[in-house]
Amino acid sequence: MDRRFAGMNLGLQRIELLLQKMDNPQLDFPSIHVAGTNGKGTLCAFLSSAAANSGLKVGLFTTPHLVVIEERVRIDGEVIDSRTFDEHLSVVRAAAVEVGRELGEEPTFYECTFAIAMLAFSHAGIDRAIIETGLGGEGDATCLVDADLCVITTIGLDHTEILGNTREQIARAKAGIHREGVPMVVYHPGEESVLETIAEVAGDDLYVHEGSEIDNYWENWFIFAGYIATTFGWELPTKDINWPGRSPNWPPKELFNSEIRISAAHNADGLQTELMSIKEPTILLIGVTQKANLEEALADVTSEVWHMPTFRHIIVTEPTTGRNPAVDAEELADLIFSNRLDEPKIERDPTKALVIAEIMSRQAGCSISVMGSVYLVGDLLKFAVERSDGDLWEHLRVHS
Repeated sequence: MDRRFAGMNLGLQRIELLLQKMDNPQLDFPSIHVAGTNGKGTLCAFLSSAAANSGLKVGLFTTPHLVVIEERVRIDGEVIDSRTFDEHLSVVRAAAVEVGRELGEEPTFYECTFAIAMLAFSHAGIDRAIIETGLGGEGDATCLVDADLCVITTIGLDHTEILGNTREQIARAKAGIHREGVPMVVYHPGEESVLETIAEVAGDDLYVHEGSEIDNYWENWFIFAGYIATTFGWELPTKDINWPGRSPNWPPKELFNSEIRISAAHNADGLQTELMSIKEPTILLIGVTQKANLEEALADVTSEVWHMPTFRHIIVTEPTTGRNPAVDAEELADLIFSNRLDEPKIERDPTKALVIAEIMSRQAGCSISVMGSVYLVGDLLKFAVERSDGDLWEHLRVHS
């Protein structure tokens, strides 16, 4: 079955042939393979830090990128340079043309970026790779890595038009990263029916991490990463890694003119958690990219949550980048302001929206909260670094 989704075309035939034409670089190192709805990028960043702290040369593949495509490929926490990326791109592009000739269909953009990462890791002679899945698990290009551990973070209702309409169906799709005989650790999903679905796929290879009593996103993934690191005999990860849009130490104060928190939360579960964590008065800046059913995706967060008195003003904007186009700001405002008494402030340009938020926050004497799309994080990061004459590559470094 041909399953297309915004530039992604699930199935392994194209990527298998592409990698074969490059002598299967993904088999030159062992990998930890991570799937899940929320937290998988954060967990991968922590695991990369733990491996590096243990003296290993580590490759980190994550998606999507915030500002530059090179971000998808990091070695020892640092984004590879553009020249190296382009050299590998040339090799992949030539092989992709051959694949297209033989199969009548060239590899997708995502498959090509994954292949570039595998070439980069192989040429750099890494000891270990940390690999984040793109979409789901089964049929994802990353399933071709040589994994000696598979991990599932959370199971939420994301990409329902591709993965299924229930958490059980989505769990089954994400559990598709399982390989026979390879341990798979899952962060307890909270619902026994979801865990049972994963167990049906993983069988005796399944291990369950019960989680902790701590109601702290960052702390939870740090603890989970430490648990995994210990099983490999590694040092613990560094807690204050730099993970834009996720880590509590980001953004650095020099980038913005007001106290600001910026979250990459973009689906219902992530938004709900992030919104409910706001306790002090704030200016909310929000923009999202299109989903199959926007109203359904935001159902949990379009009711009383939006009307909390902590939101002094809400500014609605549109991310300029991303796999999917942005939701029209007026359409999003209609959802958010259905029961609010005040009027929305709509500014489609996210950089102008940020400047307005900074002015409002100074006038109101409160902070700014940004959320809604990982691509909005990228827009604001790029703008802020350029405004401060900073070094983008240094701001994208995850760990030393």
